[in-house]
Amino acid sequence: MEEMLKEYVKNIDEYTIDKFAKSHQIALSDDEIKIIYLYIKNYWYEFYKGNPKDLFAELKEQISKENYEKIEELYYEYKKKI
Repeated sequence: MEEMLKEYVKNIDEYTIDKFAKSHQIALSDDEIKIIYLYIKNYWYEFYKGNPKDLFAELKEQISKENYEKIEELYYEYKKKI
């Protein structure tokens, strides 16, 4: 699973993030897309295996409250599945 995730993250782009967000009724601004892209690229392993509490605290300050809440909810929903 880890290798698949690593390869997916390697190939992810901002368009894919926006498309995924829209499919979950999340309307991200261009700045929010860039921020999330950077967090995925730089911290994917911590989100996957670590404790992303501090990362979520940072994100909470950088994106809208509504989008943050939806993203956090999706994270924990998907985390349960892997």
